[in-house]
Amino acid sequence: MQTQLVPDTISYDDFKTYRTCYDLDKKKLPDKLEGLSELRYTDVPDVVAQRKKDGEAFLEKTEVQSLVEWKLKFGTYRPSLAKLVASNSVEEVRKTTSAAFSLMSDDPNPAKAISTLSKLKGIGPATASLLLSCYDPISIPFFSDELFRWLHWRTDVSGNNKKRKSQGIEDDGNANRKIGYTAKEYASIFEKTTSLRERLSKEAGEPVPAVDIEKAAYKISKSAQENRSNGRRVFDELGYQLDYEHIVKHSGHPRPVPKRGQDKMEQKQKYSERKAEIMGRPTSELEENAWDDCVARDLGKAFHEVGMAEYEERAKKGSEIREREFDNPSEEEKERLLKLQKGSVLREDSKHR
Repeated sequence: MQTQLVPDTISYDDFKTYRTCYDLDKKKLPDKLEGLSELRYTDVPDVVAQRKKDGEAFLEKTEVQSLVEWKLKFGTYRPSLAKLVASNSVEEVRKTTSAAFSLMSDDPNPAKAISTLSKLKGIGPATASLLLSCYDPISIPFFSDELFRWLHWRTDVSGNNKKRKSQGIEDDGNANRKIGYTAKEYASIFEKTTSLRERLSKEAGEPVPAVDIEKAAYKISKSAQENRSNGRRVFDELGYQLDYEHIVKHSGHPRPVPKRGQDKMEQKQKYSERKAEIMGRPTSELEENAWDDCVARDLGKAFHEVGMAEYEERAKKGSEIREREFDNPSEEEKERLLKLQKGSVLREDSKHR
């Protein structure tokens, strides 16, 4: 996982992107799962909020069963859990959830309410937090595997590969960390979520609810797993695949290499002079980006795949390229070229290094 995505450093913009991605992915679910998600995030919280306004907040047994079904579909599957929850009576569920929600109105710390809900059969701290989240989605986070692991992400993972260690790359210390689903673990989740909510809310200028942190954590964790299972296939905003090994190699605190850096600068200067010779005119950085784009399109290549060999190849095909007009590009064209250039050195098969 990239270090800027860990809870201590994630920006509100990055957070909002992953939260939005979660909502977009939800729309692609099969009807059954989409219905369960709608129930968990909208229907049940709305019903509980209305009951609270009417004087007593509680959950019906059928609602608890539906929430547990959602939890099993999207989290760790426990075949006996649904049966245990079903063994509670309608009256037990209503009475216990009402008592727990009443405790929340007196004390914002959910510890006592978690303990009360755990008296129901099949309800432990994780499922109890799900029920409380429907009562107060602003302050109370659901104890999901993804949220726990993300909030407790270690950037000091053990191992011999220091490059991986500096990046906090997912390994057995994070992705496969065992979870006990204890009240103590949930207390840590609640504390860390509250702290993160306060920071992001201040940055956003508006309240950031705990339920949004749950969604973003799920998407960030799943994206990290997908990158790992796909051989670390990561893509930039333009859809180009990034060179993961190059990113890791050149991240962190690089050692000083003055001689090598000087050689690269001299080589780049020579390339720029040769490009100007081929193009028949002096160049600026923006204009050189435009030339790279032109050569790429002429040769049927990607922008970042254009190096000196491609310029030489294009030069052999005649002087047509010199007749292209690069003066006074529009603001839209400038923005497009800057997007092509941004991060091009990190892409697979890049010749811009």
